Amino acid sequence: MKTILAGMIILCLGHGPATAETPDCDIDRSLSVLAVAALLTAATWDVDHDGAFSHDLADAALADVIDFGNTWGNGLVISGGSTAIFATGVLGGSERLRDLGADMMRAYALSGTVTIAIKVSVNRPRPSGSNYSFPSGHTSSAFSIVPALHHHLGWRASAPATALGVITAMGRMQDKHHYLSDVIFGAALGWAAGDLVIRSLRSDPGSGNVMLAPGVVGYSASF
Repeated sequence: MKTILAGMIILCLGHGPATAETPDCDIDRSLSVLAVAALLTAATWDVDHDGAFSHDLADAALADVIDFGNTWGNGLVISGGSTAIFATGVLGGSERLRDLGADMMRAYALSGTVTIAIKVSVNRPRPSGSNYSFPSGHTSSAFSIVPALHHHLGWRASAPATALGVITAMGRMQDKHHYLSDVIFGAALGWAAGDLVIRSLRSDPGSGNVMLAPGVVGYSASF
């Protein structure tokens, strides 16, 4: 039951990505998601300090599938995949792939920057004993690309990405890298960052640029 509860909470936070019909720069929805996540985070902050979630997930029937989340949410996987999509679009002359990859890169960059800043500020000990538990970087990375996938490709792409985000959150708890509150806020933060990127940059396509150079990937934006 605890496993199902954790999955449902994270799934709800990842639902409802930006759509092509609402490109206006409106941060109200992103702020609302973060506000709800903050309340859930506060409510679950002291939950699972006995390792109950980790134990349940390790013994789950799909334990091996859940463990894949530790790979999927890795920053190198998300950023590398986003860069590969962007480069494929540029080299292949596909504007759709180029824009998708660029938006994914922007979302990951924003999510990662904010996540790191919060990690350093809070410096919550992980279940394993190391530092920087809150929020979950893997989970925020996994959820950051969901709005971009939904905007460009629809639910057939964003639904699997959301499911992989949930698996990532579970994998981080399974391996005792994070608490439930860490992955809840990480999921919301990642999704909100991606949603904000889609809403702001789609209303002003010239407001951001992705730059590629030998050994360097960069992004510049004006706000």
